[in-house]
This record gives sequence, structure tokens and C-alpha cells, in this order.
Amino acid sequence: MKKKKNSILKSTIQLTIFAFLAKGLGFIREIVLANYFGASAVSDVFVAVQNIPAVIFSVFGIAVTTGFIPLYTEIRTKKNINEAENFTNNIFNIFLIISIILSILGIIFSKQFVYIFAGGFPKDTFNLCNKFTKIVFPTCIAIILVYVYNAYLQINGFFNQNSLMNIPYNIVLIISIILGFYAKNYYFLAFGLLIASFSQLVYLKILMIKNTEFKHTKYLKINDKLIIRMIILVGPMFISTGVSQINAIVDRSLASSLTEGSISALNYSNEIVSIGSQVIISSLITIIYPSMATLFSKDNSENEKCEFVERYINIVSLIVFPLALLLFLFANEIVDILFGRGAFNKDTVIFVARSLKIYALGIIGSSFRDVINKVFYSMKNTMLPMINGIITVLLNIILNLLLINKFKYLGLAFATSISVTIGTIILFLQMRKKLNKISIKNILSELFKIIIAIICMGIVIWFCNFFDFIKIEILKCIIYGILSIFTYIIVLIILKENLIIEFISRLKNKKFYKNKSIL
Repeated sequence: MKKKKNSILKSTIQLTIFAFLAKGLGFIREIVLANYFGASAVSDVFVAVQNIPAVIFSVFGIAVTTGFIPLYTEIRTKKNINEAENFTNNIFNIFLIISIILSILGIIFSKQFVYIFAGGFPKDTFNLCNKFTKIVFPTCIAIILVYVYNAYLQINGFFNQNSLMNIPYNIVLIISIILGFYAKNYYFLAFGLLIASFSQLVYLKILMIKNTEFKHTKYLKINDKLIIRMIILVGPMFISTGVSQINAIVDRSLASSLTEGSISALNYSNEIVSIGSQVIISSLITIIYPSMATLFSKDNSENEKCEFVERYINIVSLIVFPLALLLFLFANEIVDILFGRGAFNKDTVIFVARSLKIYALGIIGSSFRDVINKVFYSMKNTMLPMINGIITVLLNIILNLLLINKFKYLGLAFATSISVTIGTIILFLQMRKKLNKISIKNILSELFKIIIAIICMGIVIWFCNFFDFIKIEILKCIIYGILSIFTYIIVLIILKENLIIEFISRLKNKKFYKNKSIL
């Protein structure tokens, strides 16, 4: 068990580092886009078109791979490896056929998709978006199959590809943005998206050949009992994911009717928030999910399962609360450092920073939702996350309509943060009913310590800003950030937060045994 925990910790740190590298390159992509096109009609079209196939077809990918991992694990454990490999080939071939059909339909009905995603665009912008969409829609083939390959690699203990596959993707997009600007031909951006998506698939295919014994065959059996079982399992998950994507569609569609650049502003701020939620939180969840699925598929005691869940809720709490505070307090500085150049002027910095502050508040709810959803999926319970997802999206749509007239694009950001937070609280209470030995007292006790530490963090940052010790923004973020995080850790040690104390104890023991062995 100790070896397994160390392996999980090592894999999480490794994946986080690679994710930072990949996400850093993603930021360079956004910086290049902001530098050459700012928050303009072209950047709005690029963002909208980038998201049309990704939002629609990631529904298939997320639903299938989330259901694929526990089923594959069960088949390999209870039957044999050959049955599991046939199951993988069947999934791959079925989704290859589906993705080709959907690509053709997307090209034919591109105008209808643009109406749904960005119906508020002016005529010229709408027409450009429609042409881009026809070029980009075949990326759904790559998007869907990437999810299948990625899930298979995760089961076999390979996690870094989840981040590294974004490196060729971002390099291709950066080149296409620069070429599009200097050639004064925006179609470079559309073809760049197409090539970038397939570069991910090629990268994963090479990894599959090098690191696994998987052999692709033409095995195809649509009426296979395992496929039917998977459809039953992922049906609610498919709806849940689809409903979440509808949330994104509604946001972007409403944003397209607002001030030019609103879609881009929401996208830029979302990208900044995602460096925390996707790099750190998602890296942790990616590592944990296969272990959690294995734990829940065996006859482990409920106490053991509940301790596992409590532990990782606590870990996420330790990370996400200070992250949200730092993003909120340093929003202006972060946006200016990352994007404040070229076509991205001071007014645009303020425009984007406002939405970043609001999204920072929602990162807490969205991170816990991802964790709790994976707990339900490990229990093979996909119905409750689906119902919760529907409630969350309906609430988001209602709040969108209530807040957009007064707060414009900020109303959309507020609606997203509020709805996801309320939805997560409801989902946690539902999880507590299923795992009734989870100690809310323990969770709240540790959470109280974290909140005290967060308040102390905020006081340190306020004190530094009040006296304005440092004028250079990047140094301000780094030095004030380090001071506040140091304060956060010290306060947690004083309050004897369990995981921090355990971590320090392990470090001491390692040092002790090392010195003992030398003597």
C-alpha cells in the first residue's frame, strides 16, 4: 500500500510537470493569438470554431472513456486479456465509423451549427465562421479516437501522454496563427486547427505502438453484450456530459450577441483558470481514477472506500482554495503579464481580468464536481451525475438570462460560477447518502483549517499591496505569491492540518532512515 501511494504521488508530480509544460505552450498559443488579433472578430471566430467540434464530440469521448476504464479493468480481471483487447478494438472501430458519419453531417449542416454556437455574429463574421467550420469539422474523427487511445494508455499505467499530446497541437496552432496574420489569410487558422487535431492522434498512435502490445484489428461486433452493457452504463454519463457541453454552447451563443471580443475575453480568462483546474486538479484525478475504479470493483470495505474519498477531497481542498484566491487577487497582473502586448491593450486587459476574477470563484466548485463525478463513475453509478448535470445547466441558463442584460459578459461568468457551485454541493450530499460512512465532521474540520489559512494568505497579499513594495508586475506576482503560500503552509502546520503533518512526518522519517543507514 505504501509503495502504491508513493507510485501515485510520483505519477501525479510527473504528470503535473508535463501538464505545466504543455499548458505553458498553450498559453504561448493564446499570447500569440492575443498579440496578433487581440479580442477581435477574427479571434472570436477562431475560438468559436475551435470549440464547435471539441464541445460536440468530446461528449462521445468523455462518456465512452469514463465508462471504458472500469469495464476494461473488470473484463481483464474476471476474464482474460484477449477478451479485453477485443473489447478495445470493438470500441475503436465503432467510434471510427460514427466519427466519419458525424464529420460528413457536420460539413453539410455547418451553417446550422454556427447558428447554435454563435448565432449572434454579424453577417460577415458569421460567414467566415461557417467557412471555418466546414474545414474544421473532420477533427471530430481525431477528437473521438484520441479519447479511446488515451484511456487505454491510462489503464496500462501511462499518464504523461494526456499532456504531451498537446505539445504538437499547440506548435501547429502557433505557426498557423503567425502565418495567417502575415499572409493576411485567415484560412491558415482553420487548416491549422485541422492539422493540429490529427497530430494528437498520430502522437498517441506512436505511443501505443512503442509502449503497449495492442494490435489493431478489424474486430467489429455492434450487438456485443459488452457494448450493450457499456451503452447502458454510459447512457446517463453521455447525457450528463452533453448537458454540460450545452452549458458551454449557451454561454458562447449568448456572448456572440454582446460586444465584439466577449467570446475571446471569456476564452482567455477560462484558459488562465484551466492552468490550475486542468494541470493540477485534473492531473491528480487522472492518476486516481483507475485506482479508484479498481478499489470500488473489488470487495473492499466501505470504510476503506470512504477513507480513500475523504483523503482526496482533502488533497483537492488544499490545492484549489489557495489557487482560487491567487487567481482572484492577481487577476489584472496575470492577464497583463500573459496577454498585455500588441493588439491586446490596457482596456482589453481590464476587460478580460474582470471575467477571470469571477471564474476564479467557480474553480472550487468545478474541481470538486470532477472529483465527485469520478467517485460515482467508480461505483458504476452514472445516473446521479446526469441528473445533477441537468439541474446545474438549467440553473446556469436561468442565471444567464437573468444576469446578461445587467452585467453583459460578466453575467455569463457569474452564472457559470454560481450554478457549478450549487450543483457541486447537491452532488456532494448525494454522494454522502451513497457512502454514508464518509465523515462530514472530518472534512469540515480540515476545511475550517484551510479557510483560516486562506484568510491569512489574503491578509499578507493585502499588506504587500497596501505598501506597494514592488512595482514590476511579474516580480509582484512571484514574490507576493511565494510569501502568501509560505504563510498558508505555516498556518496549516500551526493548526495541525492532517495531510500537511503527515507529509512532514514522512520527510522526517526518510531523513532519519537515511542517516541511520549511513551510520
